[in-house]
Amino acid sequence: MKKNILLIAITLISLLQFQSCKKDNLTGPEIQTLSATALAPNAATFIGNIVSKGNFNPSDYGFIYSTTSDVSDVKGTKVSLGKDVPQGEFTKEVRNLSLNSPYYQSTLFVRAYITDEKGTALGKTIQINLPTQQAGNVSPNSGKVGDQVKITGKFYIESDSAIEVTFNNIKAKVLSISDTEIVAEIPQGIQARHGNQLSIEVSISGQKVSVSNGFTIYANVKDFSPKSGPIGTLVTFTGDNLPDYYNYPSTFSIFFGNIQVNTLYGSIPQISVPSTVEVKSEVSVRLADKKFVLPGEFTVTPPVITGLNPAVTLPGTSVAISGNNFPGNFEHNQGMPTATIGSTDAQVFPDYQGGFTMIVPESLSAGDYTITFKSGPNTVTAPKKLKVLSYAFTNFSPASGAPGMEIDITGNFIKDQSYYVYFGTIPSSGAATSATNLKIAVPGGINAGNVKLYLEFAGKKYTIAKEFKMLGPAITSFTPTSAVAGSIVTIKGEGFAQNYYSTVVKFGTIEAPITSITENTITVAVPSNLNPGTMKLTVISNGQTVISSTNFTATN
Repeated sequence: MKKNILLIAITLISLLQFQSCKKDNLTGPEIQTLSATALAPNAATFIGNIVSKGNFNPSDYGFIYSTTSDVSDVKGTKVSLGKDVPQGEFTKEVRNLSLNSPYYQSTLFVRAYITDEKGTALGKTIQINLPTQQAGNVSPNSGKVGDQVKITGKFYIESDSAIEVTFNNIKAKVLSISDTEIVAEIPQGIQARHGNQLSIEVSISGQKVSVSNGFTIYANVKDFSPKSGPIGTLVTFTGDNLPDYYNYPSTFSIFFGNIQVNTLYGSIPQISVPSTVEVKSEVSVRLADKKFVLPGEFTVTPPVITGLNPAVTLPGTSVAISGNNFPGNFEHNQGMPTATIGSTDAQVFPDYQGGFTMIVPESLSAGDYTITFKSGPNTVTAPKKLKVLSYAFTNFSPASGAPGMEIDITGNFIKDQSYYVYFGTIPSSGAATSATNLKIAVPGGINAGNVKLYLEFAGKKYTIAKEFKMLGPAITSFTPTSAVAGSIVTIKGEGFAQNYYSTVVKFGTIEAPITSITENTITVAVPSNLNPGTMKLTVISNGQTVISSTNFTATN
């Protein structure tokens, strides 16, 4: 009996020990983070090790990484390797890592993990530093749209599609890529002027880096218009990144042939064709030390003279030259054209109505002359000759008269042009009614008697032997010879000024109001403040004074 009890006790103890051992074998998984190796700015290789899968049906394993040290099953980016969980070491190369900043070197923290029905076990945290893209210099450090530049550095390139180069945020065409060099083409659409500094940025798989040296954008001048025109034509240039008038640096210049042309003020490059260019000129732009020839040539259009006005003239006078294709824009200091009358040089000036005025030299003798007009490289001839007359003052009539009288002077004139005739030293002006006749009014202020007439041409005075007889005022009679205040008195005579402001009538010393006046007759009213008695009548006409020979009697 004791033997059986002992056997039962041993059996129970063994059963209890077996149950205890069975309970101790129900353990969780064990995992290690062995290593993390950086491959590129956005790639790394992770190695982990599953020491034990545990007894609770593992369903997932892999790695969790983050740019912060706080890595857990709920913090960080999980890289799952699937539900088929192996025993032992496992490796994963991770591309396109999710990083916080595209600009700075990232510190990466990684842990291996395994998940079962009870939860997630994590390996220790391993820290690594990811390399950064490194851009050095760009060369050349200046250029225009379409030029190629090389960017040196240390680049980690996953694929060609993962790289982007921008100039002031405008995407450029990438031509070739290597680990140490990127070749790109300067793009269109950059919002910058010639001479401005640009930022160049390289982005590879989302990580960005700027080149270390500065880059200067140059103008990309494509064309110009118009392709022809007279001297002074405004020519406009088109293209990319053109300079503005605030900043025309020495690295930008425009040439017509070998002639450098100054640009005008404006928001786009524009020039006024100078008179020094050839008939046909190659148009080029020089950027720093490089020359770029633009399409086509510029052809200077010759002027065409259609008329001269007047066609018959005198030395010292001006002649209007009309036509088309004349030079313009003289406000921009273009060369003034020149003209010749026969073989004699003549000055010309723009009339700002599209034509020119030519001054006939005073020394030019009478004759018919061919007119040539030179504008820049072109010299043209007027279709008709200019007839130049000599100065002539041949006669005048009538030979005598009083102030205000019109006289005709014959000679050589330009119709409708004004001239001065001097009666002694007193001038009078009038306009030529024809090429041979000039009408002049006899001026006042000249004493009665003979006086020389002088005709002024181009600042010089010409005369003839004949003299003009200046008639003074004369009183031949007046009626009535006596009257009361307010009565009308008619004075007869000659040489009276035919206007009120040049004539004064006095009864003794009292001025009387004039009611009418002609060359031979004046009517006046007897002044109301006149004292009764006898007195002389006085007429002052054009500064000349005449007194009646008989008396007038004022009555009550």
